[in-house]
Amino acid sequence: MMRALGTVPLTLLLALGLGGCGGQDDDSRQAVEDAVRQADETIDGVVHQVAAALRLDGAQGSRSFTICGESYAPRGVVMQNFLRFTSSGELTQENAFAATVGLLRDDGWTVDDPANRVSVVGTKGPLTLRVEIHPSLVQVGVTASCIETSDGIAEEYADRPTTDLTWSS
Repeated sequence: MMRALGTVPLTLLLALGLGGCGGQDDDSRQAVEDAVRQADETIDGVVHQVAAALRLDGAQGSRSFTICGESYAPRGVVMQNFLRFTSSGELTQENAFAATVGLLRDDGWTVDDPANRVSVVGTKGPLTLRVEIHPSLVQVGVTASCIETSDGIAEEYADRPTTDLTWSS
């Protein structure tokens, strides 16, 4: 009789403890999906505006996730979105940088160093947007540095293959 009563509290504690893991996974997954949604809104919004202002064509892009932290103890995932455009070269590099900085600021981005002529880097919430402007090529990165998740969610996202991003004109 004593033995049976001892297992009931243990079973109850295990059930409650394991039940909490599902909630953590749900919260972790939601944090990643929120960052994905914000990245998609950024690409559909200010990145499209930059592409139009700089008269960019030939968009190609991809999205991937990698684990942050140690492989044996992940802290979360890094989301990386990369887009490449061909540039007509109609705008001077100076005018292209000025237009990009203005568009990012108008959209609520904090621009790190607006005088930098190598790349424009802005932050907004959990995202970092980097625009590198070259005479015939423009590269854009929209990243979220380390979205904290459970180990299982980090591994789930990191195991996903790189996906192509579709660009709607």
